[in-house]
Parts: sequence; structure tokens; C-alpha cells
Amino acid sequence: MAALLHASVAPAQLLRRSRALVSMLPALLLSGVITLAMTAVMRLMWIGPGHGFFGAWMEAWLTSWAIAFPLTYLLGPLFRRMARSLAAQDAPAHRQPGLGWADVADASRQVTRNRRLTVLRNLKPNSYTA
Repeated sequence: MAALLHASVAPAQLLRRSRALVSMLPALLLSGVITLAMTAVMRLMWIGPGHGFFGAWMEAWLTSWAIAFPLTYLLGPLFRRMARSLAAQDAPAHRQPGLGWADVADASRQVTRNRRLTVLRNLKPNSYTA
């Protein structure tokens, strides 16, 4: 534990050594970015970009992020399970194959051949004449 708190340990090394910090990182980043954007939009709507905007925005962001991060971290696994179960319920028992890239390419070649069109490949801007 003393190695984690040593002053010469870089933040990247600290993250690699601590599984708890690595598991928190997605929730930390997700909640931080979303609350940062949402509080900026809401503050712009409420007080406008005038004097004192930045201080009010940072106060709102830190307050909302302090609530959003623990909720995101603690409820994340529950929501992932719920999403998996909802997706499994909506998935058809037997999937019918749809169009793939090869089907689209074959149809394109067939239409080009039937209409006797010329395929122009590797064109560069202004390399054609009208």
C-alpha cells in the first residue's frame, strides 16, 4: 500500500496497480463528462454567458458530479444486467439472414450490367471532363 501512496508514482502507474481505481474509471469519466456538459447547458440557459458564469458552472458541476459518480458506479452493473435481459427478450428465437455487403455488391453489379452503365473508379477531383 505504501508504494501506491509514494510521491514518485505516476498517475498511470497508480491506475495499473490498483484494480479498484481501474474499475471506477469508466463511471468516473462517464459521469464527469455528462454532468460537465449538462451543467454547462443548464447554466447557459439559466444565467447566460455573462459575469460569474464559470464559477456558477463549476459549483453546479462539482455538486452534480458528486451525486452522479457514486450512482453511476454503484448502479452500473444493475443497469447492464437489465439491458442484457431486455435485449434477450426482444431478440427473435430464430434470426433470419438479412442483406450483407456481398448481397448489396452483387445487386449493384447486376444493375450496372443490365443498364449498360460504366463504372468509374479511382476518380480524382477535376479529373473528368463534362
